[in-house]
Amino acid sequence: MEAIGTLAGGIAHDFNNILWIILGNAELATNKIPKENPAQSNLEAVRKASLRAKDVVQQLLSFSRQTDQVRTPIKIGPLIGESLRLLRSSVPANIDIRQHLPDDLRMILADPTQIRQMIINLCTNAAHAMEEDGGVIEIRLANAEFDENAVIQYHGLKPGRYVKLTVSDTGTGIRQEAKERIFDPYFTTKEVGKGSGIGLSVVHGIVRDHGGTVSVHSEIGKGSVFSICFPIIEQEEQEMPDELIPTLPPGGTERIIFVDDEVSLTKMGEERLRRLGYDVEARTDPEEALSLFLENPAGFDLVITDMTMPHMTGDVLAKRVLDERPEMPIILCTGFSERITEEKAKSVGIRKYLEKPIGYADFALAIRDVLDERSEV
Repeated sequence: MEAIGTLAGGIAHDFNNILWIILGNAELATNKIPKENPAQSNLEAVRKASLRAKDVVQQLLSFSRQTDQVRTPIKIGPLIGESLRLLRSSVPANIDIRQHLPDDLRMILADPTQIRQMIINLCTNAAHAMEEDGGVIEIRLANAEFDENAVIQYHGLKPGRYVKLTVSDTGTGIRQEAKERIFDPYFTTKEVGKGSGIGLSVVHGIVRDHGGTVSVHSEIGKGSVFSICFPIIEQEEQEMPDELIPTLPPGGTERIIFVDDEVSLTKMGEERLRRLGYDVEARTDPEEALSLFLENPAGFDLVITDMTMPHMTGDVLAKRVLDERPEMPIILCTGFSERITEEKAKSVGIRKYLEKPIGYADFALAIRDVLDERSEV
């Protein structure tokens, strides 16, 4: 798993850099052509696809245990629906996926990436049980309330209100002796080379970490039903808005050093900043960028730097800049790095930590937040 994690991290870094080039140039093109141009809808499709691809990268990192859990009050129906769309292409054509995801579900406190991973693991397991003869996978969500009598059938469940997820299949079923060990790490009934035995163990861990319970009912020759209950939270729903690009995102006239070793990213970043009104010095070599800064430390208002670069990483560049000018605002952008987290970045004086790909509006707002914060001090 450590080797898989290292590979996933490397892929994530490169892929997020590529996505930022795609997303950034699509947004730049959007702002260059008239609103009534038919190409606007095509560019918007590219932008949305880039953001969805970013989410897929997060799922990859979650699987390899390289992301921190971020829980937020959500309705899990849309998350599961999106995951099923991604899963459809990898499931054999003789398996039908049916979903019942009502809109009136209560809120739960959950990590979206882990919820996606959980449903993909459950459905993949169900598909394996039907790969020879085909069948049906059915996914249902419902609000549920359990009293003291009802919780008896769910080990560890307390009376209360829940969101209940069931994933059923019409596969071969699970024998009793296997059912008792089904959530054990590395336990599998599949042939050698066809399963790692960690999929359902991961599901069990995710559900447990979310304060829920998971149980399984199975009949040989008829199929299996996995039932998961998540405790609800009493909180107003937080809207998850479609990320629209503001016509006039906030800009300024300050002088900025922008550093990224990817030539395409540097060109895109420089053009973004110039369109926002800033005076930009863009560099692909962090040592050259540092020399430029040291020539006139008071002549710049902000440094925006990539994290993973040859000869000098972004955190080292930030330290050298802050050694010379401790109050200098710095934004660190990363495709993925095991070396630094948002907490570590802020502990050394970096003002903002942004994960690529970064949307035009988010980028513009982050810059203004940092610069305006400086002016208020």
